[in-house]
Amino acid sequence: MAFFADRAVKHFLGLFFCLLTLFCSSRVSAEWEAGAKLGFDSNVDRAIGNEQSDAYLSASLSFLRGASGESRIDWTMAATLEGSAFFRLTDLSYGALTLAPGITLIPHRLWTINLSAFIQAKGVADSDQSALAYGGKVSMRQEIGKDFYTGQYYIYRDSRAEEDIYSYVENALGIYVGKNWSRAFYTEIGYEYSYGESFRTLDIETPRGAGKGKQHRYSQTFGKEVIKEKVNRHSIGISAGIDWTKELFSTVAYAYTGVDGDSGFSSSHSGFISLGYRF
Repeated sequence: MAFFADRAVKHFLGLFFCLLTLFCSSRVSAEWEAGAKLGFDSNVDRAIGNEQSDAYLSASLSFLRGASGESRIDWTMAATLEGSAFFRLTDLSYGALTLAPGITLIPHRLWTINLSAFIQAKGVADSDQSALAYGGKVSMRQEIGKDFYTGQYYIYRDSRAEEDIYSYVENALGIYVGKNWSRAFYTEIGYEYSYGESFRTLDIETPRGAGKGKQHRYSQTFGKEVIKEKVNRHSIGISAGIDWTKELFSTVAYAYTGVDGDSGFSSSHSGFISLGYRF
């Protein structure tokens, strides 16, 4: 744990000072956001049978520097400090700091491309799951007509946890379609496919002989055996957002996710409702 703590503190201080510097030098097209979220997950332990559900309450503070729109190439920045407290499995509660610099390209007034990198330091109450992660994202968005828009993205993430069984490398592809019903209200539907490593929990030996040749250990947090394997993940979600005022906004979202690997198939239902304030 000391190894993670030393690295996390160094990254936290570095990211914090970068955030202050950016805020002082980039007031144009930049803003702060504070938010609170109440969420749930029907399979928080990623179990193959006998899933455990849980709810959580989180809070966040973000600094966002978007493209000004005055040129075809501009830089962006997002820095977020967040924390979540789980109601039942309290050892899953965490705090995280994420920094994501990027470049936005506007080849056409109705087409936007963003290239960004990110680094995240995450401390979890179950210290085995504390991790440093890095990666990148390529995203595109197209305006279709007056009210519709579409988007596509690719994300690469490499997460190095305190215990290797919780470390993973993942590649994800996603698409979404949205509609602006008014200047203040929108809805979206999206699909994401990802492939990579993931931890999964088991009560007993599964029909496909889970754990053969795989990393495994017992988790006090989940009260189950944990293994790591390659999985295919499919997720479909819907969301809606409304701006109550220029500063106050809220979002509600739901997603169904199916995960398949050598050990079997599992699924989960998750969602949240959030309230945010821009300043």
